Amino acid sequence: MILIEQGKGEGLLFSVNIESNVGSPTVVTTTDRGMNAEEWAELAVKRIVSISADTPMPLREQAVAYRAQIKALLIDYFHKVAQSERATIKVILEKQGYADIAKNIEDI
Repeated sequence: MILIEQGKGEGLLFSVNIESNVGSPTVVTTTDRGMNAEEWAELAVKRIVSISADTPMPLREQAVAYRAQIKALLIDYFHKVAQSERATIKVILEKQGYADIAKNIEDI
């Protein structure tokens, strides 16, 4: 928390109170690969949809269902991003005369 106060004489000129919560850092490791769409979606959805431990049960169930829908949507779009990136890399490699490598990228 940052608190800034500046006064002149008896009156207060201005007062600013700033609070920030960056949350807890998350560390995820993989072996011999990057993270897949499902793993990225799980990290993202936990930050997008936060469910309090003391949320009453009917609301908690709705929040869990909503979180699952958001995660499925993110996974779908993350797969599309990866597919689009591979298509772009393939075109660049083909233009530079690396058709054999481009074919391997297409098969990933």
